[in-house]
Amino acid sequence: MKKTSKILAPALALGMMAGGGAASAAGTSVTIEKGDTLWGIAQDYDNVSVNDLYEWNPGIDANSLEIGSEIMVQDAPQYPNETFHTVTPGSTLWSIANLHAGLTVDEIYELNPGIDPYNLVIGSEVKVSPSSKEVYHTVKPGETLWSIANLHANTTLDDLYELNPDIDPRSIAIGSEVRVR
Repeated sequence: MKKTSKILAPALALGMMAGGGAASAAGTSVTIEKGDTLWGIAQDYDNVSVNDLYEWNPGIDANSLEIGSEIMVQDAPQYPNETFHTVTPGSTLWSIANLHAGLTVDEIYELNPGIDPYNLVIGSEVKVSPSSKEVYHTVKPGETLWSIANLHANTTLDDLYELNPDIDPRSIAIGSEVRVR
């Protein structure tokens, strides 16, 4: 079992003395033991990735973890609030979609054009939510509101009318934008 120690007050005091305001009261330190790896340490904590460990421990070298040294581990943000998901060993688009409430594999494809589901690189990032809350569809020749609604997961014709109150379904100009989310 790994020895962990809370470093609430000392970390905050050190941060204040050094002039830094980024110390986290929710952090712990982990003492490196023989055989430890950053990936193994990340697996011991919920919602912590190897990239998080690099971010919280600037200058750390994964190839030379010194036994007895300590590294910081913080409480990572919960998945639903992420804009990007870091790929971990064994990740699939389906498993990533299941980690994020209301996200479908089709939406991952929409958010990540050209993504190769058979070649997800560990440590790479997959976009799991749009950068803004509003998403628009550019009208192409032959499209109707009904066909646009069918192109976007979890979007109905009624949703389109609600999101676009001034839209005239009989006169949708090619190249115009229709709000779909």
